[in-house]
Amino acid sequence: MNQYLMLEETILTDFLRALGPWAKHLIIGGGFAPIIYRNYLSDLGIGLPPVGTRDIDTLIPRNLPKVSAKSISQHLKEAGFQHRFKNLEEPPVEAYSKIIEGSEFEIEFLTPPSVRGTPFMNASIAGVIAQPLHYLIMSLEEIRLFSLPSGQEGHVVSPGAWIFHKGLTFLKRKDSMKQLKDLYGIWYVASQLGSFSYQSLNELRELHYKHQKWFQTFKKNFSNWLENASPKDWMNLELQDPNGNLSRSHFQDFVHSNWI
Repeated sequence: MNQYLMLEETILTDFLRALGPWAKHLIIGGGFAPIIYRNYLSDLGIGLPPVGTRDIDTLIPRNLPKVSAKSISQHLKEAGFQHRFKNLEEPPVEAYSKIIEGSEFEIEFLTPPSVRGTPFMNASIAGVIAQPLHYLIMSLEEIRLFSLPSGQEGHVVSPGAWIFHKGLTFLKRKDSMKQLKDLYGIWYVASQLGSFSYQSLNELRELHYKHQKWFQTFKKNFSNWLENASPKDWMNLELQDPNGNLSRSHFQDFVHSNWI
């Protein structure tokens, strides 16, 4: 296993161990999910994963059973994670970071909004501050168990729900490069992982029927982006893929054949 793959496995192992008994109630999402799909859930075996992130977005339900006398925050701090606040909100957005083998990675917590009509505010859950994110309830319901070679187990958002959520939210990103990163991730998970990608698209179709109004938004987001993308946007999207498999024509055909 090359150094990159060893680092990704070490990060995941360290993170899941640090959570202790809380690990089985939390779900990994964000940019780390495709790495898990490629290396631990697809039939391609261990190999170079997509260009992703070393930040772990951790999804946390609003209501958690108390499974430890120590809070999640206490577990992380005892495992060597450094806590910091990222803004001045009340309660503030927070993160936990740690340097592993010379590389820093960061954890943030995300949760669904509380109830419709209430203020969209950060929430204190099991000792950590979680940021509310639209549509996230689906990602807490659709999950997969994965196992690391170290024997550590964790949960990750299912690929169909991951694609769905990214498609619902990428246009809300203020940073255009983050939009492109999300589009690359969607394309990668849905087309570059062999039979796993096929299964992911089937799962997305099932979720489409469960969340038909959301799926209309999903399709509209892709239509809007395709209609308004500039030549520079297309160039930067193609550059997201280090393997050179992502092209404008392939991406357009992919989206139109599946969703538009």
